[in-house]
Amino acid sequence: MKKAMKWIIVLVVLGGVGTRYFKLKLDTTETAKPSYDEAVVEVRDIRIVVESTGEVQPRNRLDVKPPIAGRLEELLVDEGDKVTKGQILGWISSTERATLLDAALATSKEELDYWADLYKPSPLISPLNGTIIARNFEPGQSIGVSDAVLVIADDLIIVANLDETDVGQIKNDQAVVVSLEAYPDSEFPCVVEKIAYDATTVQNVTMYEVDVRPDRVPRFARSGMTANLEFVVEEKEKVLTLPASAIQQKSGSKSGAKSGSGKRPDFSNMSEDERKKAMTERMRERGMSESEIKERLAQGGPGGGAPGGSARKSGGSAKSFVLIESGDPDNPTEVEVQVGVSDGSYTEITEGLEEGDTVLIRRISLGSSAKKGGSSFMSSMTGGRRGR
Repeated sequence: MKKAMKWIIVLVVLGGVGTRYFKLKLDTTETAKPSYDEAVVEVRDIRIVVESTGEVQPRNRLDVKPPIAGRLEELLVDEGDKVTKGQILGWISSTERATLLDAALATSKEELDYWADLYKPSPLISPLNGTIIARNFEPGQSIGVSDAVLVIADDLIIVANLDETDVGQIKNDQAVVVSLEAYPDSEFPCVVEKIAYDATTVQNVTMYEVDVRPDRVPRFARSGMTANLEFVVEEKEKVLTLPASAIQQKSGSKSGAKSGSGKRPDFSNMSEDERKKAMTERMRERGMSESEIKERLAQGGPGGGAPGGSARKSGGSAKSFVLIESGDPDNPTEVEVQVGVSDGSYTEITEGLEEGDTVLIRRISLGSSAKKGGSSFMSSMTGGRRGR
């Protein structure tokens, strides 16, 4: 009886293991099937930009100081007012005049008017054209010759700091699109006015100061505001585009033959002449010239390995292609395309497709790789650094 029970337990365990194995295998097969998203070729504008942040600053910031020490009698301007060079901004009484007027006021109003008309105040004059951005004193206050009664800015510009890796793409009079943090939906056009020749180091990063001039200073701009800048490196309007993830690449061919057609031949069952002929044909398919084929055969001999890495390196430039439906969901058709500029999100299509065409984008599934022993994440981590 005990022996029968043991066999029953063994059979139950084996049945459970077998069921689990086939279920896992079925799940793996289902997840191994590729799945695709669709993307449509559409017309849009592409803009390649270098992004940076900056600050609104006056090109020339000038403190207006009084010519004499004394008392500020009157100010004729306020913050935000436009002023011109030579305009009178206020009136100042010297210390002696202020003392005399105070004594006359204590006597009578007629005495005050007499001395006020006889002893004129000194004017506070604007040294340049600009805008009043600060009013630091009010009438009645005592001021010295080192006190900045008013602050004038001639023009507001945006000052940005660019990394040395980006400054090479910037040049004078280049278009810039700017928006302020306080008004993110109000963009205004600007141009690069000046690029500094001397660098500054910020947290061990070499930076260059770039002055950006607005075509028209918006009324809401204020000195000290934070700005977001997009330096336009290249811009194309109304071009055919696809999402960048839809474009794939493979090694090109100098001779125009289709690369990778067919499986690798089984060289073990061939004679030396057959192996040499098969290797020659395969190397021609991969784009190698006749001289390169002879050199490789001479180095490796007819019995050498099948053509591999060197053939790929000597091939033509990489070719771009997209996937389209073929009727077989597991084997979409590859269509070669010519691509233009890309902003990282969308890529220009110059040849191979038309507006409205639908292409397939293969979904990247992490589930199947997680079930397997070696994850694709770990292989990418050990594969070296990747470009942005």
